[in-house]
Amino acid sequence: MFSDGKIGADDGEVADLIESTIVRGPKKRDGSQRPLLLTTRREALALYRDVLRYSNLFVWRDQHGRVWRDVIRSSARQELEAARREDDPELVSKMLVTGRDAVQKTVEQFMKRRQQIIEEEAAARDAGGTPSFGGSGDFAGSGGSSRGNAGGLGKGPVHG
Repeated sequence: MFSDGKIGADDGEVADLIESTIVRGPKKRDGSQRPLLLTTRREALALYRDVLRYSNLFVWRDQHGRVWRDVIRSSARQELEAARREDDPELVSKMLVTGRDAVQKTVEQFMKRRQQIIEEEAAARDAGGTPSFGGSGDFAGSGGSSRGNAGGLGKGPVHG
C-alpha cells in the first residue's frame, strides 16, 4: 500500500485486500480462521457501540410512548444476538457493510433534519416570531413532548 512513495491504496489494491481476507472453502478447525473471526468480531462490536452512541440522539417517543433511543438499542442488541453464530464469512461481511451503511445514512438524515430545524428557528426569530420547536411532528414524535407543553413553558406569568 505504501509502495512507490504514495500513501493510500487504489481501487485494485483495496479489492485485492478484501479478497485476501475472505476465507472460502471448507471450514478449518485448526484455528487458521481465528484472525478473520477476531477482525469481524471487533468490527461487529465497533458497529454495535456506534449504534449505542448515536442512539442518544433519538430522544423523542414513538407512537407507543417508548423513547426511540431504547427502541433502537433493543433492536440493535437483537440483531447482534441473531447474527452471533453466523459461520459464513461473506454473509458476516455483508451484514457488517449493510449495518454500517444504515447507521451512516440514518445519522446523515438526522443531521440534515436537525440543521433544517435550526435554520427554521433562526428564521422565525429573525422574523420576530416564535420558533416552532418541531411542531411538524418530525422529531417531537406523534405525542409531542413527553412533559406536556414543552416542559412547562408558557404556564402562567413570568416574574422577573
